[in-house]
Amino acid sequence: MASLTAVLAIARFALAAPESLQWNGFALLRPETTSSGVPLDDDALSAQIQLGVDWRPSPFLGAHLHLLARNEDDDSRRGRIGVVEAFVEQNATLGADHFHLMEGAFFLPTSRENIDSLWETPYTITSSALNSWMGEEFRPLGVDASYAHRTSRFGSFTLGATAFEGNDTFGALPIDRGWALRDHWALLGEHIPVNATFFTSVSAENDDRIGWSARGKWNTHDGAVQFTRIDNRSDARRYGELFDWATRFNIAGANYTLGRWTAIGELGWGSTAIQGRRRVSLPIRASYLLLSRKIGHVRASVRGDEYVAGKNHGHAFTAAMLWDTQRVLRLGIEGIVAEGKKRLALEARYRF
Repeated sequence: MASLTAVLAIARFALAAPESLQWNGFALLRPETTSSGVPLDDDALSAQIQLGVDWRPSPFLGAHLHLLARNEDDDSRRGRIGVVEAFVEQNATLGADHFHLMEGAFFLPTSRENIDSLWETPYTITSSALNSWMGEEFRPLGVDASYAHRTSRFGSFTLGATAFEGNDTFGALPIDRGWALRDHWALLGEHIPVNATFFTSVSAENDDRIGWSARGKWNTHDGAVQFTRIDNRSDARRYGELFDWATRFNIAGANYTLGRWTAIGELGWGSTAIQGRRRVSLPIRASYLLLSRKIGHVRASVRGDEYVAGKNHGHAFTAAMLWDTQRVLRLGIEGIVAEGKKRLALEARYRF
């Protein structure tokens, strides 16, 4: 109740604010069948409220705050209510060239799947294993700079680079806990359990090393192709209940829309290392293919996932149907089969 009261208080403030302050969000209720252990472990009833507040005093300057409250913390610490993103940004356009800067905590713009406001996916209830992991264990805290050049014949070309703190434990979940398909976006300051002893945290900075990421994208009106490189530059050592993992990871993705059909694919691959008596490096990989069709107010999607962590290998298949009954209400049903386990979820989502 305290979580709900806090979020509603912010919403009331935004409603009474001037035009330069805008807000959007949603509340959802999701009953689902339960399954023990990853990749489909989740509560029988999930409830969330997510709120985005944007301050846009001019085309050049802006700020964004993403808040979340949920009924389940999945045994994490400080995981029920808090901040998902908080950043300021600057924009400048000179003819066909666009420059963009962000400073703060933000989702890295890699996903071809999670493209809606507040980093949500319009295709399924649950994100792929790759993007579930990115939402749960990676949130750059730093500076992101990008440059885009628009052409009349060949679309737009974008180059971006990020320098960030935190994310020293990035890589722990796939190896130690295993891949998961869920939408537990990490909060700043939250500690998510990896096993019975250790935790992971997107905002933990243990070794005072600056991580980096670089990306390039080509996009047209119908689709995009993007490549991203991430290196958290962790020292791979233990710090109390947190164990740093040195992770170097690549993500290649593409999406294309033809009429009512949309096809999306992403492949992520790399390695993560930990330092004990000796340094151990393990491969991690996750990929998916998604096909979606919009028919009136209904969107039907299917997705196949494949993921590897060390010597463990798994597959998942997802089918979902989402029905936008009106602009503010979305109803959905989703079934997932993964590694001999099954999960059926229903969802009612109210947008505001």
